[in-house]
Amino acid sequence: MSDDAAHISRPIRPVKAATNSAEWRRYKDHLRAWKNARLEKQLDNIQAEELSEQQPSTSSITTSQTIKGRSYTLSIALPASILRNAQSNELRTYLAGQIGRAACVFNIDEIIIFNDDDQDETSQEIDHNPFSASEQLIRLLEYLECPQYLRKQFFPRQKLLEYAGLLNPLDAPHHVRTNEYWFYREGVTLPLRPAEGKGSWVDVGLYETKIQIDKRLQQGLRVTVQRTDITQEEYFQTKETLNENPNINKKKRITGEIVSPSTPRLQSGMYWGYQVRKAESIRTIIENCPFDDNNNNNSHYHHEPKYDLVIGTSERGIAYNEITEFPRFRHGLIVFGGLQGLEKAFEHEQDHATADKLFNYYINTCPQQGSRTIRTEEAILITLSCLREKLLAAAIN
Repeated sequence: MSDDAAHISRPIRPVKAATNSAEWRRYKDHLRAWKNARLEKQLDNIQAEELSEQQPSTSSITTSQTIKGRSYTLSIALPASILRNAQSNELRTYLAGQIGRAACVFNIDEIIIFNDDDQDETSQEIDHNPFSASEQLIRLLEYLECPQYLRKQFFPRQKLLEYAGLLNPLDAPHHVRTNEYWFYREGVTLPLRPAEGKGSWVDVGLYETKIQIDKRLQQGLRVTVQRTDITQEEYFQTKETLNENPNINKKKRITGEIVSPSTPRLQSGMYWGYQVRKAESIRTIIENCPFDDNNNNNSHYHHEPKYDLVIGTSERGIAYNEITEFPRFRHGLIVFGGLQGLEKAFEHEQDHATADKLFNYYINTCPQQGSRTIRTEEAILITLSCLREKLLAAAIN
């Protein structure tokens, strides 16, 4: 709009008694110019509003470009003997649920179950339980970590899961809801026969919507699917608004590709659940690190995977507040003891391993405790709460 038009004032209507046609003609021309100037101003305001609405998307693009993955991991290890302290199958199930919830809340990537005594197998005869403590704990933790829409395929009805209804849901990021906009999703490969040159079909819990992936796989496999019809930037730009759309997942066909379960963490920094493994002794916990840095695109070096920060927890350790900071680490491991403390596990090591040999730090995270004993499920919450800030500050990303 021109500067002259912007300053046009509203014309004054001539009095009715005026008979001069030239005066009325000038009034009408002035009125027409004033209306045009007013209309141009309204158009300018609409364009300005449209530009302001586009600004958030521009900033979101900048934000999406700075999205960083998470290359470091945190693991916890605990003895299977803690399950034998529960007097019934219902309490054992609930105990496992407490551990799984704590791991999810603090973004734990791995839970290791180890034997700290010789009773894991013999206890089956003592308490007439057909399952060992480690078998029970591992199965319950795996069930809890699995998204609800996949549990029927991977966990058929069984005695070990008789009281699974007592478990509180994890509500983790990889437990994607049906009406939630998504970029990664867990699924199971279907027995549907794909067309020639096409990949397998995957059920990701979206009712009528099936995902066709880039590879042919045998049926019944749990896979992590990444969408190929949108980019990661588009997902992070629009996920807040599209999550409110009830029809967002009504598309009949979505394409995707199979990625590693660690990809959401490495590429987007998303917590994607924990994995569970069994260790025969406290030494094999530390020796068998499953995380492969060679597959990490952000890694500038190649080496054998290992835990470079190992912390043991015990009332005989030093107070946690005496440690100002931890050294830089990529894979951290925190080991918890059972009913008789972490020292009980050392008694079964043939080379008489001690805390000084196995751990970088031996810490008491609850000094001056009021109770004689702290249960392991309590110690996990206490320890992770106390050490969280120091661990995050020392993690190499």
